[in-house]
Amino acid sequence: MLIRVLYGQAYPMVPPAIYPLDPRPELFEYTQTRFHVLGDGSLCLFQDNSVWTGRESVVELLQKAAGWRVEYALVKSGVAEAMTINGIVSDDSRDCLVDQAAEANDNKEELA
Repeated sequence: MLIRVLYGQAYPMVPPAIYPLDPRPELFEYTQTRFHVLGDGSLCLFQDNSVWTGRESVVELLQKAAGWRVEYALVKSGVAEAMTINGIVSDDSRDCLVDQAAEANDNKEELA
């Protein structure tokens, strides 16, 4: 996943913004809670701004962004209706869907 991480002047008190570049969400997906993309195209990685205290590592955000990529693929492929509230990194309820999506992809390749 290709991303752009932008650190604002208030960093580290405000988390950096992470913008997915590949895949880039479609404009109509912005602000839809099912895709966890904010109106400016950056990823919505927190339920509440108070979760970020300024002491967290950016690595945690990168892990969440990687998890967003997996969930985005699940939603786009129709395997899941929406992304999880806490993110796939800390929620293993979607593990079986990843396997299901991989099997569906394998079946498509066999038919081609």
